[in-house]
Amino acid sequence: MNRFIVAEVSKSWEAGTAAADILSQKFERVINYNQSRGYRLSEWKFSQVCNGDVFTETIIAIFEKEE
Repeated sequence: MNRFIVAEVSKSWEAGTAAADILSQKFERVINYNQSRGYRLSEWKFSQVCNGDVFTETIIAIFEKEE
């Protein structure tokens, strides 16, 4: 089994749209899923790109196998 795994979670949305299934909710699901597999969140980075009225947010996370 791998000691480290990497996950990427992204969400694109347009300005003025109602918030639904926001990035933090998606990230929580990834954390919980990997925790159930025996991995703990080790490190994460957030980035956001804007292209006109469209925003893309991304979280890249590293998980480490718990001993």
